[in-house]
Amino acid sequence: MIKWTALLSFLLLIPLSGCEPEPYTAEVGFTNGSTSGEHGVKKMVITTQSGGKANFAMGAVSGYPGAHSSGGRMDAPAYIEGSWAQGWEYPFKSYHRISAPIPDNAEAKMKTMDNYYQNLDRDYGSMEVIVDGPRVRVFYSKSCVDMYDDCTPKQGADPNGWVVRSPKNQTDVVVLFDGQGESSPIPFPNTFFADLEKRKKASESVVAKFTMPLQSE
Repeated sequence: MIKWTALLSFLLLIPLSGCEPEPYTAEVGFTNGSTSGEHGVKKMVITTQSGGKANFAMGAVSGYPGAHSSGGRMDAPAYIEGSWAQGWEYPFKSYHRISAPIPDNAEAKMKTMDNYYQNLDRDYGSMEVIVDGPRVRVFYSKSCVDMYDDCTPKQGADPNGWVVRSPKNQTDVVVLFDGQGESSPIPFPNTFFADLEKRKKASESVVAKFTMPLQSE
C-alpha cells in the first residue's frame, strides 16, 4: 500500500515538473527617442525572455522621451538588435548598429519599478529605447511625474538602487540596458541605409548623364 501511495504521488508530480511559470509581463507604451539630437531609426527590435519581438523603430527622432506608440503587453527584454543613423537626411553624419544581449536582471528591475510607489495606482508603464550616436539605452518607467502624481516611494522598495531619474529629471526609470553599438562613416551592408545610398548614387548618375554639356564639333 505504501508503494502504491508513493507511486501515485510521483505520477501527480510529473505534469507539474514540466510546467514553466508564466513570464512576468507589463502593459507598456513603446517610445523611441534621443537626448542628443536628430537620428533616423529604421530597425530596433527587442526580443523578450519568452521569445516575443517588439519593434521600437519610429524613424526620425530627436528628443526625449521621443516618438510614442501604443505598444502592448510584453515580458522582460532579453536581446536588442537595430540599425540607425545620426541625422535626418542623406548623407547622414554616421551610421550605427547593435546586436547584444540585455542583462538577466531586466525582469527584477521591472518588478522593482512596478512596486516602487506608495500611492500610484497605474497598471501600465513605458518601455523606452534611446539612441545617442552609437549609445543605446533601454528604460522602463511608470511615468510618475510629481506635478501630476503622488510619486512617494515605498520604504525599502529599491534595495539595489536601480531606480534613477530620467534624462530630463521628470520621472523615475530603471535602466534595463546601456550599451555601445558599432559605428561607421558609411552605411553597414544589408541595411536600409545601404540601399538608400545605392538609390541616391544611381539617381545622381542619371542626373549627371543628362546634364553633361554637349561637346562642340
